[in-house]
Amino acid sequence: MCTVMTIDQDHLLGRTMDFPPRTAWHLTYLPRGYQWRAAQGTVSHHNRWALLGGMRVVAGHYLIGDAVNDAGLAGAELFFPVAAQYSTTVRAGTQGMTPQDFIMWALGTHATVHKLAADLDRVTVIDAPWYDDQRYPFHWLLMDRTGTYVIEPLGDHLHVRPNPLGVITNTPALDDQLTHLTAYLNQPVTSSAIQLAQAIATTSQPLPVGGNSVQRFIQAAIWRWRQPPRDANELLAFLQRVTVPHTPAHAHNYTHYQAIINIVDRQYNFYDQHSGAVVSRYLTDLMEKWPTTPQRFES
Repeated sequence: MCTVMTIDQDHLLGRTMDFPPRTAWHLTYLPRGYQWRAAQGTVSHHNRWALLGGMRVVAGHYLIGDAVNDAGLAGAELFFPVAAQYSTTVRAGTQGMTPQDFIMWALGTHATVHKLAADLDRVTVIDAPWYDDQRYPFHWLLMDRTGTYVIEPLGDHLHVRPNPLGVITNTPALDDQLTHLTAYLNQPVTSSAIQLAQAIATTSQPLPVGGNSVQRFIQAAIWRWRQPPRDANELLAFLQRVTVPHTPAHAHNYTHYQAIINIVDRQYNFYDQHSGAVVSRYLTDLMEKWPTTPQRFES
């Protein structure tokens, strides 16, 4: 049920983290050189870049929901059931990792989306459980100074492409989301994402009602391009609109936290929906204070 929106000109990424309750999410810092191993792998990885993001811990292993690294690359993972197509075996000459491991590898060892895209053929994301014995199908939104992108596991391979609308939710895949948006706006089926953004600016169509992933994608796209948020406060106002409260009606999937990341300042604001607390940190400050030690900031 997650929703992500980026504001490229302000270098902001905002998201809601909606997930079944397992272990708690907290703002977490991992230093440069942090060592980890993929759940189904035998090779140890050493991160080149420090990370600051929303994470949870299982048996000493960090599951990243979203993060920014000190090179200015940010990413978020979102639930992608049914549409995800993962290999059952590791392709020869590649490193195997579960969907949960991918974002650690992507952000921990790459400075830009371009460099990450060039490395995608080096890994195979496999349909296998993580350290908590769970299988999570994901797709990923990435952002750097060049814009917003999406990586989706389709046809047993990872496909990266620009996401000029700057919004993403869960399943279906981006192409299918754009098809639904095109129909909602009564635009030609051949419309590009840029043409859709232009149509949103002039459409009289109201925001759709409902909270499924297609409805939230359309809501986010219209919000993003009809009256673009001008700063972090306005981006937070949008996140409030798509936040799912923890109620008897939403006992399983609900919003655990909201996040706003500034990829230039390397600042992360973590809005804990359980405690109501806001935890804000700058990655560069943490690197200076704790050059070798991970830190978790409980709110």
